[in-house]
Amino acid sequence: MMSAADPITQERVYRALKADYLAGLFHAGEKLEIQDIADRHGASKTPVREAACRLMGEGLVEPDSAGGFRVTLATPPALIHLYAWNTHLLLGLAQRLKKSVLSQTLDRFSNAEFGSTPVEIATLTGAIFLAFAEATGNSEAMATITQINERLFYPRVAGVAKVKEAARELRTMTNSAVTDVHKSVHRRIESYHERRIVHQQSIIQKHAPISLDS
Repeated sequence: MMSAADPITQERVYRALKADYLAGLFHAGEKLEIQDIADRHGASKTPVREAACRLMGEGLVEPDSAGGFRVTLATPPALIHLYAWNTHLLLGLAQRLKKSVLSQTLDRFSNAEFGSTPVEIATLTGAIFLAFAEATGNSEAMATITQINERLFYPRVAGVAKVKEAARELRTMTNSAVTDVHKSVHRRIESYHERRIVHQQSIIQKHAPISLDS
């Protein structure tokens, strides 16, 4: 029977493994090599397994068919639901902000480096969306958007086909020099997520069985 690691080591390894995840060290569907992770973070395999179990509870990893754990490989239907839920939340948050606060939130990214790699694009995307929640001062909103950002991190990385186009999309999203900032943000958030939902729907249709009329 696996003995539990001491709480300090357990928390340290958990934070380190999540940092690895958010640094883009893995890819969706990749099996977690427990011994390699243990060696990297100066721990035994026990706290790594415990950390992986915690990440599984957060939807970031899942059981691997060959045993152990792998980075969650979200299905198209699951991603469609996540994108739709994220859209709903972000639109609600943005709508609650005063015009001046919403503009200030966007202006936080006016001098941002919009990324030269898919990982940087995914990280900045999460930061932009989290900024809407932070501007409300609502801790529950911040926690919820953070959780969604983490679950969508690798799908966002994989979705960056062309870095320059992805960076341009984020620049447009954070542009506050518009006549009606609420309407503009609403449209940009909807468009961003709609493109990704349509892409996942196309994957479903592509792999759907062909029905033959008798």
